[in-house]
Amino acid sequence: MRLSYRGHAYESDTIPMEMVDFEKTGKYRGNECHFSYPRHIPVPQPSHDLRFRGVEYHTTETGAVTPLARRSAGATPSHPSETLAQRATRVQHNDLMQVHRINLQRRLQHRLAVAQERGDHELIQQLEREMQQIV
Repeated sequence: MRLSYRGHAYESDTIPMEMVDFEKTGKYRGNECHFSYPRHIPVPQPSHDLRFRGVEYHTTETGAVTPLARRSAGATPSHPSETLAQRATRVQHNDLMQVHRINLQRRLQHRLAVAQERGDHELIQQLEREMQQIV
């Protein structure tokens, strides 16, 4: 197709597209309009083995995501119906619980040291009972 822009002529190579008619029609200034759109041509996606926040997964050519069976030695097995997001949340929750438990123990040890400095035997016994409950 021969075109020109501001006096410069050029050739345009148009890519042939298969057009599909749209079922609905419209009206513009009293005239009926028929619409068409290009038919969707699927483009294969690259497949990769990926990891997000410690969770390994595989992307396919259709764009689907499948979890990988590989796990690290310390990982807990997941449920068959568990999604990647649910597993990542569960792993993150377990890590947070571990950090929380460590912080509680540190804080309790500090309180126990302060109580021993004061010589408050009743508080020392109470804190030791708390320590047994945490462990």
